[in-house]
Amino acid sequence: MEKEPTEKQIQEIKSILEKQHGREFTWEEAQQAMWDIQMFARIALEVGSEQLRRQKLLKENPKGFHLDAKGACEICGDVVENENSWFDKYGLKCMTCQEAVNAKIIPGSVAKNKESWYSKTELGTYFNIRGADLSRYIKQSILKDRIVYGKEKKIHRQLFLIKDNKDVLPPKKILKSRMVKVMHKGEEYSTHENWYEYMDEKLLKKLAKYKIIECLKETFAKPIETGGRFLVKKVNPLFSLK
Repeated sequence: MEKEPTEKQIQEIKSILEKQHGREFTWEEAQQAMWDIQMFARIALEVGSEQLRRQKLLKENPKGFHLDAKGACEICGDVVENENSWFDKYGLKCMTCQEAVNAKIIPGSVAKNKESWYSKTELGTYFNIRGADLSRYIKQSILKDRIVYGKEKKIHRQLFLIKDNKDVLPPKKILKSRMVKVMHKGEEYSTHENWYEYMDEKLLKKLAKYKIIECLKETFAKPIETGGRFLVKKVNPLFSLK
């Protein structure tokens, strides 16, 4: 349990936030920020301790081992533990994904480097490539996928490695979303904008180097499924927009 922040600590964080954001912060905002800092520090300590424990076990078992604690597979996201898990130098994986690594269907590095591949969902989020369009692009060899099969030969995970689609898929880092302020019913909220909502000529030139630009002429002509705009009324002052 976090200790009650002192008045001195609250005043210090209040002064820092006001200097960073150029506005006055209430005592309550600064107090909440201090509580959050303590909470984040506790979580970081717990995560760090668990990582040190895992690394110690990895030294004792350099080829990998079944993890005796719950965690999410770095490739598919399934929560696993014990015999259903495998931890090695690439991180935690479910046994289905690990077997795909063992069979060289996918490289183990995809668990550690999520910037090196797109998931099926991400192709929809970034490029509005879904359903029949995705199937057609794969059939036409515009996109190359790697499939991890689970039980009864059902698709467990479908990956699109950037190295397999070198001239087609751009690095994710140039397609980042951003936080912006918007007005809704007379009140100010924070939300995120996808890359295609704020794209400028500089970004367009970067994308023009990749063949995906030809697909976008088709996919972005269709309705974009966003799931609605998520509006945040009160943003933690530690993360709020300046």
